[in-house]
Amino acid sequence: MISELHTRWLEKRGISDETAVRFGICTVDGALKFPFTEQGKEVGAKFRGANKKFWQESGGKRTFWNADALDDPALEQGSMPLIITEGEIDALTAIECGFPLTVSVPDGAPPAVGEPTVNNPLDDQTGKFQFMFNNRDRLKRIKRFVLAVDNDPPGIRLASELVRRLGASRCSFVTYPEGCKDLNEVLTQCGPEGVTEVLNGAKPYPVKGLYKLEDYPPAEPIRTVGTGWATVDKHFKLFPGAFTVVTGIPGHGKTTWTMGMSINIARNFGWKTAVFSPEMPTVPHLHNKLRTIASGLPLYRVLQDRQILRETDQFLNEAFVFLDADPEEGIDEDMTLEWVIERAHDAVHRHGIKHLIIDPWNEVEHAKPAGEAMPDYIGRGIRMLKRFAKERQVAVTVIVHPTKAVAGDNPRMPNLYDCEGSAHWYNKPDLGVVVGRDPENPESPHTVIRIAKVRFKGTGMKGDVLMKYEEDTERFLQLDPSYQGEGA
Repeated sequence: MISELHTRWLEKRGISDETAVRFGICTVDGALKFPFTEQGKEVGAKFRGANKKFWQESGGKRTFWNADALDDPALEQGSMPLIITEGEIDALTAIECGFPLTVSVPDGAPPAVGEPTVNNPLDDQTGKFQFMFNNRDRLKRIKRFVLAVDNDPPGIRLASELVRRLGASRCSFVTYPEGCKDLNEVLTQCGPEGVTEVLNGAKPYPVKGLYKLEDYPPAEPIRTVGTGWATVDKHFKLFPGAFTVVTGIPGHGKTTWTMGMSINIARNFGWKTAVFSPEMPTVPHLHNKLRTIASGLPLYRVLQDRQILRETDQFLNEAFVFLDADPEEGIDEDMTLEWVIERAHDAVHRHGIKHLIIDPWNEVEHAKPAGEAMPDYIGRGIRMLKRFAKERQVAVTVIVHPTKAVAGDNPRMPNLYDCEGSAHWYNKPDLGVVVGRDPENPESPHTVIRIAKVRFKGTGMKGDVLMKYEEDTERFLQLDPSYQGEGA
């Protein structure tokens, strides 16, 4: 039963008592209860108290509000879109105005860019987007989505995360009238006709072609993340959707540096990384390398101390997933670039990855058609990876070996044009890094991290950074800035 106070509050929002009762909304101990149901059975509940205080029933299932709408055949047929809102009142607004296939995310939007958050807030299996992981099979069948989230920084962040998981080609965005930031404000200020006009006027997210500026949805600013090394951050910052190339002479540390950066951004920003490493078996070799870097201890120390081993492996299990052949059956799959990208899409859906590492490109099984020149094939492959990066907002880092001539009789520090196969490795990336030891000073204990390409303002600048490689722990350590020298 809904109290008289809550009935008046809902009516003021344009929500009829009949609609509220139909969805089981009621008053419990002075709070307004929104039940979450699956197949007609309550699996959780959200409560709204005084002063916009919200809480959820402990132990409830993480799912959409009105999740049974996901199973309507019209969604799979594509004759109707699924409308996703940021809150239950906005979902009730759409339903009240004749759009029954509407759901709400369970607990609003993630923090806006720059606001403090906790590690792994976007981990799909345990974090804020667990409701999407729990409904992943149902969501895959749906042809069209309309994202009717709030028009404010957290809402824009939520839309970005939803599009990343659902795919831009299936999503449309709404535009609210002046002075309205959500659907319920449209209802109270413009009436049901205004809500109908907003939802029916949803525009597809741009995926290809020619557009006016008004066709583009509100976009977040580039959200850079630090590498964990302050001296490097001045020159290089990763960001969602970035395509990065890392090169260097074999044995000079390009894989180790890249893995160290991934561990740092997992710790500092909660990013989960997917690794495709056909050159290095995941178990035990890559696993042990990551154990050493993550713990900051020699491997024998990690293996001897059960607590350190347990804590390190727990962190790695949360921070990394691996694209690999079946580890038990040992099936010799054709792990082509298309296979890698398909598995990476799966990793976004299942684990919410934010970073993909391919190490190295040269070991990917290349399904190059007969007659296609290698530079053309590499250019096509880079376009495929950049398309994935942009659509899923995943940073993609590709490690590429240089040509053998660089490490020949007269070794030198390579550049991106030395990457094997094509000049595309310099022309196409957003960020480019060369990791190497100075051949003119082979006795130096320092490694040069050369930021050779920066496309976008605010993501770094070209220059050299000196770092010290600690062999026992396989860690790169930053030096005091006074050691960096000119240009660093």
